[in-house]
Amino acid sequence: MKLSVLRLNIPQAILMHTSLLAAVLVAPMLLCADEARADEPSWSQRKCQFYQSFRDQLQTSRDKSELGEEFLKSEDAFVASGCTGRIHVCPTTEAELDYANKMSLRMMNEGATGSFLPYSCAPTD
Repeated sequence: MKLSVLRLNIPQAILMHTSLLAAVLVAPMLLCADEARADEPSWSQRKCQFYQSFRDQLQTSRDKSELGEEFLKSEDAFVASGCTGRIHVCPTTEAELDYANKMSLRMMNEGATGSFLPYSCAPTD
């Protein structure tokens, strides 16, 4: 009688040990994956990084004096807010409009929607 009971328990014991071994091996990988995701910037942060990078590229490639002081000051405030502040950057000259259009196209090519962009001449509240 004991022999038949042992035979029935052996597969159960193997299954239990295999499950335990799998859990011990997989758990650290899952923890590492969660930590890696926690270190990644959020989509909002990535959009702001793209914006800053494109802004630096465009401002380096053109005469910065073409862009007005108020325009640059507003754009600096937008970036300083982490690109989350509802700061209106109003292009009032042809050069500023060209710059805003180029920035908009680059950002939308990266997946940012138009609502992310600060370019607006609407009055602030």
